[in-house]
Parts: sequence; C-alpha cells; structure tokens
Amino acid sequence: MPSPELTQLLASDHPSGVYWLKTHASVADLQKLSHAKALTFFHLEGKKIEKKDQFLNHAAVAMKFPDHFGKNWDAFYDCLTDMEWAEANGYTIYFDHTDGFADHHESQLETVIELFQDAVDFWKGEGKSMLVLLSGDHAPAGVKKI
Repeated sequence: MPSPELTQLLASDHPSGVYWLKTHASVADLQKLSHAKALTFFHLEGKKIEKKDQFLNHAAVAMKFPDHFGKNWDAFYDCLTDMEWAEANGYTIYFDHTDGFADHHESQLETVIELFQDAVDFWKGEGKSMLVLLSGDHAPAGVKKI
C-alpha cells in the first residue's frame, strides 16, 4: 500500500511534481490510484538500466512513444510534452530501481530528473497533471521525498 503522503498526493485535484519515494511502491497500487484520477500510468523498470541508450529505449517502449522517436534527450522531452497518443487528464510516471543508472551515470539520471521537472512545469501550464515518482536505494539531491 502506498504511503499516506503518496495517497494524499494522488487524491489531490492536480497531482504534479517529481518526488522520491522513501519506500518502494507497488506498481499495481500506483496504477489503480492513477486510473482513479484518470491519469495514464507508465512504469519504467530501472533494474537493467545503466546507460542513457538503455533508458531511452526502455522509456520509448514503456511509454509507447511514436515510431519517429529520435532516442536523444531533446526527443525524450518532446515526447513528454506531446502525449497525444496517451490522451488523459494527466500522467503518472513511476521510474523505480534507479540505482544502476545512478551508479553508472549519475549525471544522466540528473538530466532525466531535470527533463521530468521541465515536463511537469509544461503540463501545469496546460492545466494537466504530471506526477513523476522515483525510487531506489539512494535519493538524488534536490528531489522532494515522500
């Protein structure tokens, strides 16, 4: 069961932001809570992600990016801010087990977090929710913990 803070966040009118989960959350529970808010849910399983290209490939498959996805950071951001194939009231992205990525390419994980934050800000301006949840053994600096 998700933490009380996470449950409260998902119950709010427009759950948005990038957050570090203090404990691992059940994908099924997050998906259920997201769908109750009419948010499209995406799960990025990070156990085997250590490099940028692995992350981008996994994100493209898990988030069902269009075939023309360019597999670079600009294209990733473009897809995050143009989710026409996943029309919804908003989006929840759960990227768990971030440790392999952080251990091998910490600066690349920082880039991902910055892009997620920029996309959250974009969707807020559009009146939609984007909630990005991260988990692993070590929280990156600057990400609010819940």
